[in-house]
Amino acid sequence: MIRPRHHLVAIAVIVTIGTGCGIRPDAAPRDIPIEDRSLPASPKSAAGVSGGDARIYLLTPTEPRQVRSVTRSSGTRDDLLAALVAGPTEEELSLPLSSALPAELEVLSTRSVGSVLYVDLSPAIAELSGSGLTLAVAQIVFTATDIVGVDAVQLTVNGQRFPWPRSDGATTTGLLRSYDFPGFAVSAQPDYPVLPARV
Repeated sequence: MIRPRHHLVAIAVIVTIGTGCGIRPDAAPRDIPIEDRSLPASPKSAAGVSGGDARIYLLTPTEPRQVRSVTRSSGTRDDLLAALVAGPTEEELSLPLSSALPAELEVLSTRSVGSVLYVDLSPAIAELSGSGLTLAVAQIVFTATDIVGVDAVQLTVNGQRFPWPRSDGATTTGLLRSYDFPGFAVSAQPDYPVLPARV
């Protein structure tokens, strides 16, 4: 009979402690201070650019030329595209990274409809041809689709459709995605370490 009594005492102690630690309801309504009435606001990401560092894509010096991401301070999507058009910094030039985008190029306007980003460019882009134009378009597409919420890009020149090249040699006046340029982006995946030889 001693053991069951010990069990009952232990259960009573646990129930008492649990009840003491519980949250008791208020007996009557009470005012909540203004500063406690809302949850803290989550950090805002500007125009779909993720917080922290954003990325633009520049050209590698290796052959065949590829695009490689470099970081830029977060800002609006217009800030990000303006940074892309401005080209590499002095430090990036020393790597050496470059850009196929013309120095005179301007982003005239941008707007989002769902997951599509519409980007209207100045006529300077239409002066490019061949691989130079393909690389320039790849830079814009990879940069734009790196923005959170953007899956595709519609590029126009002064509001007009233009036949943009894809990596397979075909052209399109429609939407462009990073998948239209397979093998153009340098992988961010580090090389796997060499496994030791089995003895």
